[in-house]
Amino acid sequence: MIAELAPVLAGGFLGSAHCLGMCGGFAAAIGAADVPFWPIFARQLVYNVGRVFTYAFMGCLAGAGGTYLSNVQIGPVNVQQVFSILAGAIMLLVGLSALQIVRLPAAWMNYTTGLFSPLYAHFLNARGWFGYFAAGIANGFLPCGLVYSFVALAAARGDVVGGMAVMIAFGLGTIPAMMLIGCGTTIMTHATRRRIYRVAAVFVIGLGALTMWRGWPRESPCCHETSALSSSVDGVE
Repeated sequence: MIAELAPVLAGGFLGSAHCLGMCGGFAAAIGAADVPFWPIFARQLVYNVGRVFTYAFMGCLAGAGGTYLSNVQIGPVNVQQVFSILAGAIMLLVGLSALQIVRLPAAWMNYTTGLFSPLYAHFLNARGWFGYFAAGIANGFLPCGLVYSFVALAAARGDVVGGMAVMIAFGLGTIPAMMLIGCGTTIMTHATRRRIYRVAAVFVIGLGALTMWRGWPRESPCCHETSALSSSVDGVE
């Protein structure tokens, strides 16, 4: 289990460069206060725990759905393989988009950000630990291709615990980058951030290709092998 979750944790960590573009503004809003470092750090931690809580919930639902559909066969593949191929395809799309090889409509991000901004404003204006935690929960539901790719990967696990573990590992992997930007740290130049962003995109593409390969249907044994096996059985009889 741990060995299987290590790439997911790494995917969340390296792929979190993509998350900063969509969710970084909300994290920065929590840290935009003239207070000492540690109170801001605590707020960011509570906020990110809320995000991971949502991801765990999504993983439970995806794992349950994968369990229910595990015996469904679609041509040469089962539903779990379909989810694995879908997860890999979304990762490829996200990575290629980050490298600007494939361009997605900018209106998508503007629309989703505008849709969720009033909800965040409500929780953040409430302040208090529950407000930060609730804002993190809401952030977890923000439409994001990278998140949905790991949700599909959680469904491919085919069980509730496995699906939840996948999403928790992904969420934990994204925390360092979100904490960094949320605490207002500016130790990296723009050029450095762009290099990290490109490395993350390449890693997401590689992980997507690997995920698709693992879900791709394998060829059935050759007809000659089947005939040889049948002959040997007849000989024994």
